[in-house]
Amino acid sequence: AVVSTQSTGGLHGAELTVNKRGYPPNGGGEVLFESNILKTVKPLQWLDPGKIKKIRGVASCARMSPATNPRVIDAARGVLNDFIPDVYIYNEHLKGPQSGKSPGCSLMLYTESTTDVVLSTDQLAEQQTLPEELAATTTHQLLDVIYSGGCVDSLHQYLVLLFMALTQNNISSVRLGPLTPYTISFLRNLKLFLGVVFKIKVEKVDTDEAGNKRGLGSTLVLSCLGVGYQNMNRSIT
Repeated sequence: AVVSTQSTGGLHGAELTVNKRGYPPNGGGEVLFESNILKTVKPLQWLDPGKIKKIRGVASCARMSPATNPRVIDAARGVLNDFIPDVYIYNEHLKGPQSGKSPGCSLMLYTESTTDVVLSTDQLAEQQTLPEELAATTTHQLLDVIYSGGCVDSLHQYLVLLFMALTQNNISSVRLGPLTPYTISFLRNLKLFLGVVFKIKVEKVDTDEAGNKRGLGSTLVLSCLGVGYQNMNRSIT
C-alpha cells in the first residue's frame, strides 16, 4: 500500500516500519508509519505494467522453529525461479519482544517491473498449514496477479482509484486487471460521496499473437476527472 501511494504521487517519502509482528489470536504487533503532508494530489497516467525484472519478499515467523522460514523460502523459489532468476526472499525469524504474543508464520512477495510497477501479495499461515503449502499458495497468488496484466494488484485497486478521484482537475488513467467486488462497491461510493464517475474501457489482447508470452485476455483502463481536493491546513509552497 505504501509503494502504491508513492508510485501514484500520493505520499512521497512515506515509510512503514514493522517494530513487532503480531499473529492471531493474541496479536501484539506494532508498526510505525511516517509520511509528509500533501497540499494536493497530482494526476497520474499509469498504463504500462512493463515486464517483471525481479521478485522480492519476506518470510517471517515468530515463536516457531528457525527451520520454518528456510522451508518456505526454498519452496517459493522452487516455483518462482522457473519464471525469473532474480528472486530473493528475506528470512525474518523473530524472537523475544519482537515476536508478538502468539506463534505464527507468513510470506509476503512483491514484484518490480521495468516501468517501476509494484505488484504484491501476502498470506498468513493457518493452523496446521505446512511451510510448503504456505509457499505454494502465496506464489500462485502472485502469479495470478501478474497474469491479470494490470499496474495495480487486486488488494490495492481501491487505493489508487481514491487518489485518482482526489487529484486536481485533470484526467487520470490507470490499467487494472479484473475488478474485485470490493473495488466495484468502492466505485459506487466514490460516485455517491464525491460525484466522480469513471470511464471504463476494455482493451483486449490477442492471445494468439506471436511473441505474446503473457497470454493475457484483456485489461481495463479506468479514467476519471479529479475533484481538485486540497489540504487547506497547509499553505502552497
